[in-house]
Amino acid sequence: MSGKAKVLSYIIGLLFVYQLSLFGLKRLIFLAVDRTNFTDSIATMFAMSIIAVLLVVYAKRQKITLSVFPREFNKFYIIGTCAAVALLVAAPSNYTDGFPAIALLFYGSVVTPIYEELIFRGYVWNRLNILFKKEWTTYAVTTVLFGLWHLGGIDSVSFKVETGLANVMMWKVIVGLCYGAVLGAVRTKTKNSYSTMLLHGVMNIFGR
Repeated sequence: MSGKAKVLSYIIGLLFVYQLSLFGLKRLIFLAVDRTNFTDSIATMFAMSIIAVLLVVYAKRQKITLSVFPREFNKFYIIGTCAAVALLVAAPSNYTDGFPAIALLFYGSVVTPIYEELIFRGYVWNRLNILFKKEWTTYAVTTVLFGLWHLGGIDSVSFKVETGLANVMMWKVIVGLCYGAVLGAVRTKTKNSYSTMLLHGVMNIFGR
């Protein structure tokens, strides 16, 4: 097996471990609380937070930078941050559906983007950049992996959807590929994952 194949296999295996860890942590939580649509999302958010922290520690030990913040926090990032926060605060669900809706919005538009961007436009991106000479290759591979990554959500989807599971999962992969293409383009341009976290969060506000 070539060096590139070994690294790609390692990354795919690591992503699989992350998904298994997410599943396992959720199962531990459901030993203590009843599983509902709401608690499933909250348990996922809690598990994502733990794994994100572990990822940061793991990347540091491996000396792989996550490229979170830009080299210069200029007006573009200040305005983008303010706009993303304003959209989050102004989301109608904050004022019509009570605390559960606010919690779900925070999960979908804050925790999920941070978690997934640390993994894909942070760790995976920089690991692949070491492997490939051209960043467009990193972009393409990361986009495909990000689309396939959404198959890992089958546990939650199967709990919430009674029929048409295969169709739902197919669309999750397609949407994941579209997200990955857009976010990857931004990552290529800005050279950091903070920008993609902001955009991912805003996209989830309107697309969740």
